Amino acid sequence: MLLEPAWRGVDDPIERVFALLARYRRSLVETECTYGCPIGSLALELHEPDLPVRERIAANFAIWAQAIRECLEDAGDRLPPQCDRAELAAFVLTTMEGGVMQARTYRDVDSAVRQLRAYFEYLLRDAQADECAHPGT
Repeated sequence: MLLEPAWRGVDDPIERVFALLARYRRSLVETECTYGCPIGSLALELHEPDLPVRERIAANFAIWAQAIRECLEDAGDRLPPQCDRAELAAFVLTTMEGGVMQARTYRDVDSAVRQLRAYFEYLLRDAQADECAHPGT
């Protein structure tokens, strides 16, 4: 429902990550920052004894993180070899969910993603510098 429309026509795997975030941004702008992720909202409201509900929320987040991880894996050596794709995917998800929460609070829809973009640019430069220093490795 969200991934396929966001990724339609976007071939670059890293740009797919940001296309998904841009889709969330549009939803926030169109709703004057009242849009929220129902799963994220539920996770914030959940009390610890609700184990079956927590497990379903975790499964949903795992599916999202796996979709992002696949994009990062598809990026191949454009990211540094020491970059843990699973942890970076979780970080993207955290930025997405935290960005929604902050946008709803501060009405700023861009700061979280702007910082994530800067981090990705750093990672891409780092991988390129490593390739230049060690060609063919």
